Amino acid sequence: MTSRILGTRLMAVLTALFNVLALNLAMILASLPLITMPVAATAAFAALDRWRRDGDDRVVRQFLIEFRARWSARTTLVAGIPMAAALLGLAEIRHFALEATLAGEAGLGLCVGALFVTLAALGYVFQLIVDEPGLSPVDLWSRSARLAVGNLLVAGVLSAAPIAGVALLAARDPAVLLLGLPVYLLYTLGQIARRGLRRAAAAGTCPGQSPTD
Repeated sequence: MTSRILGTRLMAVLTALFNVLALNLAMILASLPLITMPVAATAAFAALDRWRRDGDDRVVRQFLIEFRARWSARTTLVAGIPMAAALLGLAEIRHFALEATLAGEAGLGLCVGALFVTLAALGYVFQLIVDEPGLSPVDLWSRSARLAVGNLLVAGVLSAAPIAGVALLAARDPAVLLLGLPVYLLYTLGQIARRGLRRAAAAGTCPGQSPTD
C-alpha cells in the first residue's frame, strides 16, 4: 500500500516536472521573434493559472489556445511596456553602477527604486490581464502600480529576488533557461500577485476582487 502511494506521488511529481519543462520550452520558442515575448509570457501565465485553478495539466495545449486568443497589439502593448521598463531599469542600474560620482549614485538610487516598483507591478499586470481582460491599459497599469506600491516592502523584494536570480544565471549561461526558470519566475510572480490581491480585497481597496479569488 505504501509503495503504491509513493509510486503515485512520484508519477505526479514527474508529470508536473514534464509539464513545466514542456511549457517552458513552448514559451521560449514562441518568444524567439522577441516581439511575441509579451504574448507568450501572458499565455504561459494564463496556462499556469488554469492549471492552478482547475487542475488541468494540459498546459502546452492551453498555452497554444491562450497564445492564439491573446495574439493582438493590445496584449503586446499592455504586457510589453512593463516588461520593457523592467529590462530598461536593469540596463540603467548597470550604467549608473559604473559611475563613481554623486550623480551616478543618485541615479542608481532612483533606478533601483523605480525598478522595485516595476518588478512588484509586473505580477499584477499578468494577473489582471487574466482576471479582468476588459480593463483598459491605463486602468490596468494604474491599478497594478497602486497594488505594487501598497505591497512594495513585500512584493518588491519577493519579485526582485527571483528575477535577479534568473537574470544572473541566464547571463552566465543562457542554456539554464531551458530548465524551467522562466516558468518558475511567472509562477512566483503569480503567487505574489494573488496574495497582494487577496490582501487588497480584504481591505476593500481592490474593486472587483473577492478575498478568496
